[in-house]
Amino acid sequence: MSVRSPFWRQRAPWRLLLCSAVCAGALACRSRDVPEEPGPRVQAPEVFRFKLPVNYLTVELRGEGSENMRAPAGATVARIEAGFRVEAGPEFSVDVVPDPPALTSDLGVTPGVARVLSEPDLVVLRSERGGYSFVLSRELVPEWDEDRRQKLWCGSTGGAVSRAATRADGRDFSKEATQNMVAACRTLELPRLE
Repeated sequence: MSVRSPFWRQRAPWRLLLCSAVCAGALACRSRDVPEEPGPRVQAPEVFRFKLPVNYLTVELRGEGSENMRAPAGATVARIEAGFRVEAGPEFSVDVVPDPPALTSDLGVTPGVARVLSEPDLVVLRSERGGYSFVLSRELVPEWDEDRRQKLWCGSTGGAVSRAATRADGRDFSKEATQNMVAACRTLELPRLE
């Protein structure tokens, strides 16, 4: 009687071929095109650079000896119901409003508008269309009377500075224009004693 050895021991070349085919099949089934399971995507915060352009000139809001700020050459100052508007072309338009409320988290934001930057004195908003608006809070202290503080909001025209809700279809500006206007609003000051 002959004793047969198991299949895998009978033919060594067959065993090697079978093992190679199984390994090749396993490697072929592994897909490199299938993306890994996406985890929660963390969006990096936007970066803003508020640097005043060197060609901005000083403009006075109420005439000589009043509040002033830097603005593009040719800027006009007009009185509006709540304060002043400083404009220079389509990419620079800010409203300066006296006696504003404090900047809060419920700053008139509506659906379609997101807060993209919050600082103690500044809020920058972005609409779903991709445009920006902002409001900056300033406190000016005269050199001659430190007890008489003057609070102002300076912000993009049509935005939260008007104390109305910032709407997704409201006026907004490019990121570069917004950065320039914020830098200009930060120059808002009272005249200095000479």
